[in-house]
Amino acid sequence: MIARRARLVVSLGACVSGATCAAPARPAVERAATGDVVPAPRRPAVGELPVRIALATAAASPGIGATVPWRITTVDGRLVADGRADERWRVERQGRSIRAVRPDGAVTPWSGSSLVVRPTGAGYVTFEGKRYRGELMLHPLDSGVVVVNHTRMDDYLKGVVPLEIGRTRQDAERAAVEAQAVAARSYAFTRLASAGSRFWDLRGSVLDQAYGGVDAETPLASRAVDATAGLVLRFGGRAVDAPYHAVCGGTTAAGSEVWRTGDQSYLRSVSDRIPGTNDRYWCDASPRFRWTATLERPALNAVVSRYLSAYAAVPAGGPGAVRGVAVTSRTSSGRVGTLALTTERGSYALRGNEIRFVMRTPGSEILASTYFSPDVTMGADGRVERVTLRGGGNGHGVGMCQWGAIGRARAGHDFRRILEAYYSGATVGPAY
Repeated sequence: MIARRARLVVSLGACVSGATCAAPARPAVERAATGDVVPAPRRPAVGELPVRIALATAAASPGIGATVPWRITTVDGRLVADGRADERWRVERQGRSIRAVRPDGAVTPWSGSSLVVRPTGAGYVTFEGKRYRGELMLHPLDSGVVVVNHTRMDDYLKGVVPLEIGRTRQDAERAAVEAQAVAARSYAFTRLASAGSRFWDLRGSVLDQAYGGVDAETPLASRAVDATAGLVLRFGGRAVDAPYHAVCGGTTAAGSEVWRTGDQSYLRSVSDRIPGTNDRYWCDASPRFRWTATLERPALNAVVSRYLSAYAAVPAGGPGAVRGVAVTSRTSSGRVGTLALTTERGSYALRGNEIRFVMRTPGSEILASTYFSPDVTMGADGRVERVTLRGGGNGHGVGMCQWGAIGRARAGHDFRRILEAYYSGATVGPAY
């Protein structure tokens, strides 16, 4: 029963990234002095949530501008300078102070405050010639200038989805693009509350999600973001992280197979085999479904010397030449669980995804996956002459297999069915 003009307002709470639900910051209803019930503020639509994406974390002298007239202000709104459309300025840093330099060499005063770059009309800001929606924040640190794009969630996703699932996707693969939009939104949403003291929520690279701004957008991907507006992956009554990778090679991995973390129930190993077949997989159209990588002695010793110390205690002077490479354990999905490296100066055990970052190709590209078998050729001197890795898949292998999603979409699966196939027991629904 509702007294006087009061209305009952229901408050919806959100839990993200596996966190325990906390009590709402404000009660669902508040009473004014008159005794009337005042509705609590509504949560913004997920697509309107502000997202901060680090485009650079230590830029030396970043280039900035906009496609329309624009201005630079301090964070408290004081005008620093006005710029013309398509004019490219540079930013300089001196300690924790920052200033902008016009194309003609004129400079603004040094500022100890972070700077904001905003278009004055309907247009885009630019960073190093690339266009972005929203605005740029420039933060001077001792290591360089941090450049952060502040924009809306769904505008961010429109610059992510094409780069993650591929810019050449066709309409017949639309469901895979929609699945990618939901997975990318879940990934981003669960990181909005975890930035801490950083200036950003996510990095605009494969360290989080590849992000190219306006120049990366495609009509198909933008429609997919709009068609799935507000939807994320849900498990246990809350929005959850949704990792994904390029191609699983036949079977996805549980999280604990790759990272030194406990398993999440919805991130189990899943077979990508097409039902009713013996040797066909949803992802077998990928060019990295099967692969071979060879490390000759000079390259093997070089990558081990350079990268092993990040994951093991290496003596001063380096590990020395490699004398042995062997798989000592495998995971439930068949990936390498532990790789033993024996060198002139010690023995080392690499686990899970660490293997990919040490056993790199000569061009320093990380190993495609841990789903491989090594063929070791020894030299007469007792050192490894060559290692040939024969493997399958590309990426960490956890969560959605993007090429598998493409194969399923081509077969007529919708985006919900695709996501529920790769995230066991999870469903697709509103973020809150």
